[in-house]
Amino acid sequence: MKITFNGGAREVGGSCTVVETEDARVALDYGIKVDEGLAYNMPGDLDAVIVSHAHLDHSGNLLTIADKKVVVIGSKATREVTTELLQDLIKIQKMKGNAFPYNFQDVCKLSELWLTRNNVALPGMEISRYPAGHVLGANMVQLKTRDRTLLYTGDFCVHDTEILDGVDVDALPREPDVLVMESTYGGTIRPKREELVKSLFGKILETMERGGNILIPAFAFHRIQEMTRRIDVAMGAKLLPRYNAYYISGLAHRITQYYQDYKALLSKHVNMQANPFNLQRVRRVRRTEQIKEPAIVICTSGFGHAGASRSLLSKWAGNKDDAVIINTGYLPPNSPLVMAKEGKIVENGESINVNADIEQIELSGHADQEELIDFVKIIRPKRTFLIHGNLDQAQALSEKISKYTDVEVPHKNESFGI
Repeated sequence: MKITFNGGAREVGGSCTVVETEDARVALDYGIKVDEGLAYNMPGDLDAVIVSHAHLDHSGNLLTIADKKVVVIGSKATREVTTELLQDLIKIQKMKGNAFPYNFQDVCKLSELWLTRNNVALPGMEISRYPAGHVLGANMVQLKTRDRTLLYTGDFCVHDTEILDGVDVDALPREPDVLVMESTYGGTIRPKREELVKSLFGKILETMERGGNILIPAFAFHRIQEMTRRIDVAMGAKLLPRYNAYYISGLAHRITQYYQDYKALLSKHVNMQANPFNLQRVRRVRRTEQIKEPAIVICTSGFGHAGASRSLLSKWAGNKDDAVIINTGYLPPNSPLVMAKEGKIVENGESINVNADIEQIELSGHADQEELIDFVKIIRPKRTFLIHGNLDQAQALSEKISKYTDVEVPHKNESFGI
């Protein structure tokens, strides 16, 4: 078995790991770096691409294989959401006036190539998928050849969230020859989720009391569904008072339908409800002009680069009564939210001093360092490769797990024989 780390090595984004045997050659994820767009030098001559979940840093480069008749393997929910995200990617590129060689027909071709079975056999290789937590439809992947086994985690979450159960570690295969594991938070220990949610509500209440606006940038897939329902339920339970509350994202609105279609994948208490995403207190609006202030607004883009989050950040950043709550841990360098944390943003060439309260509360769908260490101790891999994490995070985790497994932090395009 030969493993090559074509993307996501010592960085977050562009995930793609190629596994090759004498009989088959497959890619585990085929993502983009969201701030860079498509890569046209991706590995080819593949028998299959296995998609762990729909986020574009794991699925975005699938457009480049639409005409190559490569089998794509992933869950039904991942197929549906990936289709929406790729269509949105195409639309954004067209709106920007970029020369973009793909269209909606290419997305349809990909959908036709997709296999959604949990177990798929290729020559000399068996592929099995297991729920991974993280987001709707996310999977871990086991590759089993004649004499080797490999477990690929993709992005995963061990702890339960309000709408999704964490990964069932007891259901996973043990003692693989190779574990390829994410390390996004490999150097980070987070507070318990209940404490983070309490901090979130505390910050919202604090801003409400001074009559301020609250901007919560969020990703259209999973984060908006999770955050809108969290706030809607909290207002219904009187944990938060009623306040003007909105979300803005046509993409998120479309994706939410898949949460209804595939709600059997969600937490049991959510699955028991007839329509768990029929919000009563958080209203969808299409334009920022429809917002009645003061308000809570949950909107895309999640990094503040564009869309409603960018325009509202510019509008509210100078007001000391307003607040911006960042609910992701990883932020691309030089993103507007990073600049806001540093006290100044730039809009149309002009600097705006940030007086608003900027708070980062990491309600993440990833395992943190302690959870990653425990995962390795339970799975007991012979050899582990850490990917999908900046170098400092991967190295910090490497030091912690080296007593339990042989561990490597591969470079991009580095290959290993197993």
